[in-house]
Amino acid sequence: MSFNENGMTTQDLPDPLNQSPGSEHHQAVRTKVIGSAASDFQHSDYARTAARIARQESQAKSEHRQQQARRENIDRAAEMRHLRYEVIQDADIVQISVINSEDGTIIRKIPPDKTVGFARKLKEKKDSRKRRLDITA
Repeated sequence: MSFNENGMTTQDLPDPLNQSPGSEHHQAVRTKVIGSAASDFQHSDYARTAARIARQESQAKSEHRQQQARRENIDRAAEMRHLRYEVIQDADIVQISVINSEDGTIIRKIPPDKTVGFARKLKEKKDSRKRRLDITA
């Protein structure tokens, strides 16, 4: 026969699955084991939540840094470029030119000259039709 440190044999130990009225002690032990398992679950859930929050904070910080870098780049670009607005009457359109401040070259036109030319032709056709209708009426 084998004895444990309390001097009890394995036969003296009560069966933990026994649901008899005399097994209140075992029920308490079982509840404690289940409670510790639940505690472990809560702890791991807490750890996952804390890790998720830390990732979100880190992401927010990196997004803030990216926004600052974008603002700085926009400020630098604004110093190097300026805009010129031009109202083109015969096309009924406003064209914006982006100009390099250092040498005065045109970087881009919005809308492009091709679109302005197309708008001019459309307006001319519209005006000529309108004139024809006015003459015949």
